[in-house]
Amino acid sequence: MAALRQPILSLLGHVDHGKTTLLDRIAGSVRAEREAGGITQHIGAIEVSKSAIRRLCEGIVDTGPFSVPGLLVIDTPGHRSFETLRRRGGALADLAILVVDVREGMMPQTRESVQILKHEKTPFAVALTKIDLLSGWRKPTGPISLKDQLNRCGPEFVKVLDERQYSLSEELLPFGFSAERYDRVSDFTRNVGIVPVSSKTGVGIAELLALLVGLSQRFLSDELELRAEAAEATILERSEQRGIGPVGSIILYRGRLKVGDDIVGTGRRDVFVTKVRGIYRPAPPTRSGASKGRGLESLNEVGAAAGLYLSAPGVEDALPGGLLRVVHGREETELAKEELTREAHPVAELAESGVALSADTLGSLEALAFECKEASIPIHRAEVGPVDGATVLMMTTVKDPTHRAVLAFNVPVLAEADSGGESGPVRIFRGEVMYRILEEYLAWRSARTETLSEQARVDTIHPAKFQVLPGFVFRASKPAIVGIKVIAGELRPGGRLMGVDGTEVGRLRSLQKESTSVQRAEAGDELAASIEGAVVGRTLQEGDILYVVLTEAAARQFRTSGLSDAERRVLDEVVRIRRRSEPFWGQ
Repeated sequence: MAALRQPILSLLGHVDHGKTTLLDRIAGSVRAEREAGGITQHIGAIEVSKSAIRRLCEGIVDTGPFSVPGLLVIDTPGHRSFETLRRRGGALADLAILVVDVREGMMPQTRESVQILKHEKTPFAVALTKIDLLSGWRKPTGPISLKDQLNRCGPEFVKVLDERQYSLSEELLPFGFSAERYDRVSDFTRNVGIVPVSSKTGVGIAELLALLVGLSQRFLSDELELRAEAAEATILERSEQRGIGPVGSIILYRGRLKVGDDIVGTGRRDVFVTKVRGIYRPAPPTRSGASKGRGLESLNEVGAAAGLYLSAPGVEDALPGGLLRVVHGREETELAKEELTREAHPVAELAESGVALSADTLGSLEALAFECKEASIPIHRAEVGPVDGATVLMMTTVKDPTHRAVLAFNVPVLAEADSGGESGPVRIFRGEVMYRILEEYLAWRSARTETLSEQARVDTIHPAKFQVLPGFVFRASKPAIVGIKVIAGELRPGGRLMGVDGTEVGRLRSLQKESTSVQRAEAGDELAASIEGAVVGRTLQEGDILYVVLTEAAARQFRTSGLSDAERRVLDEVVRIRRRSEPFWGQ
């Protein structure tokens, strides 16, 4: 069998379902062996070696033939690690753990994660966490297999656990996944394995790692095969390292990278070409668990997969979430520049009126744009980086007031971008959980739409009172067309109408004076009115007095506005009519 690189593993799941605790347990279990090389803390990832996995599983579960050199676990848990960390052809991770709290089951971010896994066609296992919080749990006294621990806890505990697991399996079915407890799965091409886990005690960790190794070797051999190919990496972020200067934090996922290599990378403004000056990663721990020197070691060459610091001129302009590729010669350089330029396509189709997006990385921006598309939120501007004054200023000119908003994912808001908070012309929705940002914006948009609609009604209606003139019925219905005389106020088309008893009779569709449509009529004007919904002789009688219907909010607003005395009397009459059925109306 050809040599394989270690697969890159990501953890996905809902907030507080135990992703970080599980990751810490995986790392801590290996560190507890007190052996150098058992675990290597890379930049942005934790490397768990083959020997460490074997030791962890020894006496608990049989790992069988072991061809992968270990696992590289991305230590930025959450679906963001999937959408942010990209490589050519899809997500950076080769496989994933979907982390689900046994007590809560599927939650919004869990569903988001499942959709991502399905879209990327990524093999995954489910870690059903926090089983130690279920009734009947018995604390283990030492390393123990999951099967033996379940036997210790007894049939009642297993029954409760099975009920929770089957409930989760049912929730996964609508996404097209059939799931079962890992030891009951006979065909992993058809079923997702669920591993009950107690990260607090370590129960289930060995079984989970063994399952992931098995999935890697069975389904990812072609993808993981080491070949003589150009090195490629994903840019995590840019930073400064003392004594080194500007560096790019990267995950090398293909090929071998050497000091002196020429590389092409995705920049904030354009594709850039540079040369590798230095490669660094944290020094491996000693047997006592301590790191050597200042914690970084310099490498001349390293193979995939690995998390690294990269020193190279111009790397400070690298775009987080972008790509790096090693090139040889001018022709290959130009080809790589063209390819990376094509892949740096706009994250979304921009609309004339829409919201602005700001995110910490290109991948995050793509994920946020995708969620906006799913929620039918148009996008006017999309950028990687903090929210600045220029963005806010541009958003003040967006035509639709409900789009004057910035959705900021995991980025700071600069002082210059302060637009007055909730009362400012542009609202900024900032957070570290994507679906919550969208929920907050959609709630604000709904409220803003209602406020604008209310204001529009205030702008189009006005306190007014008129009489249907006897002998001037031109059409009885569909719509009724009658002659009227305005008694007081200003009458405008569009408002609903009611009688002196408060019963609505229809909507004022239009006004005509001397065969010409007019948009308003004042006291003393006699003209023809088209009333939609009214039927003369049934809901409307000749000689009836009618009022324009006012909303309660409009009535309150008109009390503080500059109405004439006649208009104020009409308003008082409308309030008295409404208070016959609603005593506190308009207060």
